[in-house]
Amino acid sequence: MTSRLGVDEIWSLLRVTRADPPAGIRGARRKTYTAALEQAQQMFTAAASVGVATRPLLLFYGLSQGGRAIAAAAKHVHNDEYRLIGHGIKANTGTLVGPICDVTVYCDRTSAGSFNRLSRILSSPVWEESTPVRLGELWGTLPETGHFQLDDPEPAGPLPANADDWSLTVAADTSSPVQLAVTGVPPELMPQSPQLAPTSELETFLQRYPRLNGHSAIYPRGVYPGDPGAVVHLAYPSTNSGYRERADEALIHSTRYRLHERYVFPVVGANTDSLHPIMAWWATLFALSMLARYHPESWAGHIAVDASKDAVSIERLLTEALTAVPELLLQTIGEVSQ
Repeated sequence: MTSRLGVDEIWSLLRVTRADPPAGIRGARRKTYTAALEQAQQMFTAAASVGVATRPLLLFYGLSQGGRAIAAAAKHVHNDEYRLIGHGIKANTGTLVGPICDVTVYCDRTSAGSFNRLSRILSSPVWEESTPVRLGELWGTLPETGHFQLDDPEPAGPLPANADDWSLTVAADTSSPVQLAVTGVPPELMPQSPQLAPTSELETFLQRYPRLNGHSAIYPRGVYPGDPGAVVHLAYPSTNSGYRERADEALIHSTRYRLHERYVFPVVGANTDSLHPIMAWWATLFALSMLARYHPESWAGHIAVDASKDAVSIERLLTEALTAVPELLLQTIGEVSQ
């Protein structure tokens, strides 16, 4: 298993790109890239030195500047379309004074708004004010939340995924399907025996993960010691006999996360596709920053460890963000600049 990068190493790898920016960007676009990354690093460094009361403000604006660097580095984006202007996302103000899991956010109608434009660059869905998304759902899509969910009904969370090695090597002919192994499925959705057909509840659950569409069969494998839930294998048609090509055919139904991991992510709200991980973090940190900035008295209540069931979950997420978000910036810049 590949070890995680330390946060200092991540920022060093991002700093290396500033002397020779990706995709050969020049002029004003290059200046945007280098200046935005410098501001992002300074804000994340500052966020690490302050408490939870202030941290979401610095994290959100650090990610916002990192998003500007992503847009500037995107090879397929024209020079008149890389600038991000304004937030592009809003919170329903009436939800900022109730339970934190019920805070809702939506995209505004500004085409150049940061959230809207970057979502288009990353092929991530946007949604209208009429179908806002709850913070409780957004929270559940982040792998770092783990056992530290909000005081909210358990959402459908990200499921770890990997290509099944046996299905990649079992046959040399191209008629043999490849399989994606997905773990973390709620055990209660599984059939009583792996030899039985998948339950209708399992099939309905898997439909919440749009990247899994197109499978030709579902093979429930059961629950293995040490796994976070049950294991399911999904078979997909293959057109290749080579190991690497077949692995790619399986893995295309999952999403790379933080360089070395792969997940399948659920949809949120009324969307029909899952959010790009950067945009899921963006919407989550935006909602938290709105609470901290405009309702400091409510925010103080949410982070009071002696009184709030959500306080430790909030602390954990804001600590994880210090490393997870820069690593996603590094990964995403590399992807969009190819």
